[in-house]
Amino acid sequence: MDKVQVLERMDPILNTHLREIDHTPRTRVAVTPEVVTFRPGGGQRTLEMTEEGVQSLANFVGLPWSIAAKLHPNTFGAAATELLDRKSKYSLVVKDQRVNAVVKRTHYHPINVERALGAIEQAIPGIVFHRILLINNEVASIEVIGDKREAVAQGDLIQAGANIIISPMGTVNPVIQSYALRLSCTNGQTSNTVLREYRWGGGGGGGGDSGGNTGGENVWQWFRRGTREAYNALDRIVQRYRELSDEAIPQGDRAAMLEALLRDARIPTEVANVIRSRAVDNPPQNSYDLMNLLTFAASHLLKEPKQIIKTRKVIDSYVIEESHARVCPICRTRRN
Repeated sequence: MDKVQVLERMDPILNTHLREIDHTPRTRVAVTPEVVTFRPGGGQRTLEMTEEGVQSLANFVGLPWSIAAKLHPNTFGAAATELLDRKSKYSLVVKDQRVNAVVKRTHYHPINVERALGAIEQAIPGIVFHRILLINNEVASIEVIGDKREAVAQGDLIQAGANIIISPMGTVNPVIQSYALRLSCTNGQTSNTVLREYRWGGGGGGGGDSGGNTGGENVWQWFRRGTREAYNALDRIVQRYRELSDEAIPQGDRAAMLEALLRDARIPTEVANVIRSRAVDNPPQNSYDLMNLLTFAASHLLKEPKQIIKTRKVIDSYVIEESHARVCPICRTRRN
């Protein structure tokens, strides 16, 4: 995919936006038995509010919904208008010209996705947008890969990339992880070898990241730098995979270790049975083989984005040296 195709794929989460409101004496919340509307005043267009939007409004102004729901429409409208006046400045979450929520002015930090994608493109030579997962119609997990490749073993090439988690509305902080694509069977896997989370309100650039860097750069520079760092982490990822390849799993431990991973990832029964069948046909000889049974599930079998993310977290824990040592019988034997 290219950037245009990515934006098309993300369209379901791009049509929600923030509308900043400076409350004036002409601002009104009007209620009828059929609909609640928000009138910004000053000639601006009146907006219908969804049921979730009305409940969000009540919560925002400190009016418990258990009470608000029982008020006469005129009373609720007047009370909501007066209480909003005390807030002075706030934002509306608008989707399809309807208000879905009322929030503090600084509650969300919307991101121009097209500009973010442009910064990401500048970070990786020969970039390709590999896959996009949309989560809760709010967040996108974007996998990108570049030209760089390295072999774990002969015939087993890994391609470097990055995984970017971004919310156009800013419901979550942007996150960048390393991403590696195993070319032999197109298994993709994120890695916490490099992990960056942008935190709003940091130093002079308006934010910082969990790696301890703050100030100086803006969020667009952060996207470019973080993506480049994740992409260039391939050698560390491949080295770890080689170490896992050297961990031969005794035949008697294979089934138990696989079942533990399937259970931790909460893999659905039908998918777990496919993975078990693959393990019977081609028994995992080492920790790397075992890991790739789950990466295959995340890349080829699972469809629900939340389930894919959950499975990847379990794989991350299995790969990271410290947490891996707690579950791996080979590592426990070595330490004892």
